[in-house]
Amino acid sequence: MMSMLNPVLLTVTDYNQAIDGIGNILSFGFQMLLIGMGTVFAVLAILWGALELFRVIFEKAEQHEHKKEEPAPVVAQESAEPATEDDQEIIAVIAAAVAAANQDSGSKFRVVSFRRK
Repeated sequence: MMSMLNPVLLTVTDYNQAIDGIGNILSFGFQMLLIGMGTVFAVLAILWGALELFRVIFEKAEQHEHKKEEPAPVVAQESAEPATEDDQEIIAVIAAAVAAANQDSGSKFRVVSFRRK
């Protein structure tokens, strides 16, 4: 039984052995570089493929939903109403709050006038 395992054990590379010579060191380093970069690019390719698959699936689902929905009726937009007294009062309060907040921070902001266009 041991004789059957010996050929398998002889073909396995033992990375714990000392590497002699600069050529062998560079060769080993280049092999590790290729394995590492190959692994990274393979994982990136798998992620890219998964993202493309999700994009295709969700685009089809979104197009399918848009076909089912009825178009919303078009509503004419009303022109902006002029500011009422209440709106102007709210605007003044907000401007005063901004001015008060900026005075605490040392800013030289001052409300001179406000006109709504």
